Amino acid sequence: MSEKVEILIVEDSPTQALRLKNILHEQGYRVQMAMHGQEALDIILDHEPDLIISDIVMPEIDGFELCQRIKKNEKWRRIPVILLTSLTDSKNVIKGLACGADNFITKPYEPKYLLSRIETILNNLKLRQARKESQGLQIIFGGKQYLIPSEPQQILDFLFSTYETALHQNRELVKTKEELKRLNLQLEGMVAQRTAALTAEVDERKKAQTELQESLNKLHKTMEGTIHTISLMSEIRDPYTAGHERRVSQLACAIAHELRLSKDQVEGIRVAGLLHDIGKISVPIEILSRPGQIRDFEFNMIKIHPQEGFDILKKIEFPWPVAQAVLQHHERMDGSGYPKGLSGSEIILEARILAVADVVEAMSTHRPYRPAIGMERALNEISQNRGVQYDPRVVDACLLLVKEKGFDFESV
Repeated sequence: MSEKVEILIVEDSPTQALRLKNILHEQGYRVQMAMHGQEALDIILDHEPDLIISDIVMPEIDGFELCQRIKKNEKWRRIPVILLTSLTDSKNVIKGLACGADNFITKPYEPKYLLSRIETILNNLKLRQARKESQGLQIIFGGKQYLIPSEPQQILDFLFSTYETALHQNRELVKTKEELKRLNLQLEGMVAQRTAALTAEVDERKKAQTELQESLNKLHKTMEGTIHTISLMSEIRDPYTAGHERRVSQLACAIAHELRLSKDQVEGIRVAGLLHDIGKISVPIEILSRPGQIRDFEFNMIKIHPQEGFDILKKIEFPWPVAQAVLQHHERMDGSGYPKGLSGSEIILEARILAVADVVEAMSTHRPYRPAIGMERALNEISQNRGVQYDPRVVDACLLLVKEKGFDFESV
């Protein structure tokens, strides 16, 4: 495939442009180069490339404006654009989305991750072209309003690429931390036999470890923000159920604690709860928000969302079975659920917990097609189907939390 793909590099630094050209040539891609935005537009006018990689900070026409001009042109808008920059402010990511960019990769980058992003974009291009175009999303970030004209799949690719980069950086930091820990242990074994000068070196290493821990904490906040942003995408499309994912995640975590699951398992359930309905981005908004009874064909369209969510999330290397839990959260113990009709032990514990939390939250809150049924009837539902549709241990934990321990959904 790469032998037939032509990529346009827009980079005002000859050194950076040549390095990127060599990387792409080694993979068999055909490459054109432009030193600035206007030259790039002239090249595209004469011969459209399959993909564009552009720096952001350039004279006259910067990368944001170049991307915006390309995406506003009906003939060119399907050409994927990767923004390549050393800018790290989160506002630049939102600005990139608003310009319609397909990806945002920060410098310095590792060639294998850049090539992986290119391959993913090219593989997803046909899928995005086959889907109906979005009308765009209005969001407010940093006190400013932005119109995001991109299609849902394009937005998700963009966000997931940012999250994938954060995961890669986290792995590198963890490796560094482990190496530092090993060196510290070795060093401490020598302290008794060496001079006081070595003590200063130990202190310096401890300082470096503290700084590294601070970096890890900052990176964790970045990943948490990315997960929150992805979850927010569902709420933007379906404001009538705003907060549903967070409330489900809250109850699911409380049940997991009650079942004495490990801290790591609880964290995985929390993330899965926040993302369990991300697949609804593929369901027409008219169905999600229409009042009145849902018809059979509409419900069949809604029933695809667990599979859609799985297809989206399986691309991310989570340390927990998040994608599997999202796929199975509508399965039932007796095999009456969807999309696979799994039963019993075929359903992972995380999904069984999400199933109970999802039902209780949905029945106790308002929906466009019916008013809130109430917590009491929600608890009756899981009680009557204990051991039939729902895991008995999970049901017992949920009943104990609500009836005896006073659990209540926090304001979200």
